[in-house]
Amino acid sequence: MKISEMNVDSEAFIFTAMHILANRFQTLGDRIDPQITTKQWFVLAAVSRFIEKPPNIGDIAALLGTSRQNIKKMVVILERQGYLKAEKDENDMRNILLTLTGQCLEYFKGRERQEDEYLERIFHGIDDKTLEAVRSGMNKLLENTKKLMEG
Repeated sequence: MKISEMNVDSEAFIFTAMHILANRFQTLGDRIDPQITTKQWFVLAAVSRFIEKPPNIGDIAALLGTSRQNIKKMVVILERQGYLKAEKDENDMRNILLTLTGQCLEYFKGRERQEDEYLERIFHGIDDKTLEAVRSGMNKLLENTKKLMEG
């Protein structure tokens, strides 16, 4: 049975579909390149978004909505693979700052076409109006879940 055939209200359908999509996105993303997982890619992509100063592990955990422990595990692997550099902050030795390596930047350049094709295939046939509506709804869900997590 397909989820679209189930007799559930819209909220239950969306909640279930998002979980199914998350699993599918991860499975498909992991197929792009055997060197790096989708979750590892998200850590690197998150680090790349910090322009002014390097983020710390907590910054990345907060941005991705996961625990510091999960990020730390991935940082160790990514650093071992040469994609990331984790260094103690000179101003606060408890703080570990993350920066991308030259190897990582080259890696991203080499994957750019594959990633663009991947997104094009996932969003094939979805018009701009629908994309904007989904984006708006996803933003509201992100806000609501953030509030719930904060108590």
